[in-house]
Amino acid sequence: MRNWCADERVIIASCNDGARPVVFKIERIDVPDTPEEEVWLASHDFINRRDDA
Repeated sequence: MRNWCADERVIIASCNDGARPVVFKIERIDVPDTPEEEVWLASHDFINRRDDA
């Protein structure tokens, strides 16, 4: 589902129960495996702020 959301690490999903619908915000947590990934993650701002909602 690329380019479906502004942030590829976040998806909004919902339960299809018509009586008690529930909405989920699912976020991927990145854990670096290599020093290169650690540098890449440190160079990006992945902080969610109130204005981003």
